[in-house]
Amino acid sequence: MPFRELKTRTEQGSPYFNDQFVKSDVLTTGGKHLSLEAIRYNILNQQVEYLSKDVVYEVQDSLQSFQVTDSSGNAHALERQLLNGKPYFFEVLASGKLGLLKRYTAKLSETEDWYTKKKVRSVARRPEFYVLKAGKLEQFTPSKKNVQALFTEKPDQIKTYLNNNAPDFKNDESLKELFEFYNSLN
Repeated sequence: MPFRELKTRTEQGSPYFNDQFVKSDVLTTGGKHLSLEAIRYNILNQQVEYLSKDVVYEVQDSLQSFQVTDSSGNAHALERQLLNGKPYFFEVLASGKLGLLKRYTAKLSETEDWYTKKKVRSVARRPEFYVLKAGKLEQFTPSKKNVQALFTEKPDQIKTYLNNNAPDFKNDESLKELFEFYNSLN
């Protein structure tokens, strides 16, 4: 279903993972692998948009997974998961006994200049982390305390890992290594 003509955005910030349309390999819900020339991911609406002949289409319902690059050129693979009965796209950072998933979100806010009465809309983007445990998604705030509460098996080994490696809980790669270490424990 095509969108209507896109209007110029008046908000500060971008609701898109990457403003540019990029080439992507996608997997449909029917299991077909496609290579699309121009897609972009709208974080605010949690929708994938596809550009064809200057018309933008929404392809949310028919995608199982897709790959998109950020503004730095790093590739991110996102998969469709159900959260509270609604489909969202998550980046799988680690999988195993406990999976670590990252969801990109954005919030639209509006402020008004008291003197000029001019309204300014802005988009604030932020990541949310989730743990996939026994097929269920639970929101997770990365911190040493929350990691110790989550990793109940072999707490001595986890404590030693945390003390020796001092993981950065704001760094995706560091979190990925921590979850991979936990998932490797027998």
